[in-house]
Amino acid sequence: RMKDIQRVFMYHGAEHKCINCVEHGLELNVENVMKSSREHKRCGTSFLLFVMIVSIIFFLFIRVSSPVLRVVILIPVIAGVSYEIIRLAGKSDNKIVALLSKPGLMLQHLTTREPEPEMAEVAIAAVEAVFDWRSYLKENFPEQYGEKS
Repeated sequence: RMKDIQRVFMYHGAEHKCINCVEHGLELNVENVMKSSREHKRCGTSFLLFVMIVSIIFFLFIRVSSPVLRVVILIPVIAGVSYEIIRLAGKSDNKIVALLSKPGLMLQHLTTREPEPEMAEVAIAAVEAVFDWRSYLKENFPEQYGEKS
């Protein structure tokens, strides 16, 4: 509820909106970003939730007495399984996968807020610093952004 944390959540929402904007084939500008969703299936918040759930399941069935072995062996496996679940969630429109994604998306309602347009500008600059979204659009939406003959 702290004002500064709510502001961080607004930037988190802006980041999600940017990624959703590009992934849905829209040019990255403030207007398109603000129209996009702040929910994202591959969010780090969802990943952490899956890490917790997968950890509980693994530790229920796999008993490792040594704390060192637990960290060396199980933690990378848990992280890998959680990563693959998030990756699948991002690619699939399957109803079961969508159902599995719901808790993470609901958790994002706590960790994202609707951003202000200035925050969308900051998120756009951050995305442009690390990702060539124009090439992504040309490659994934050639009918819309491909080379004109």
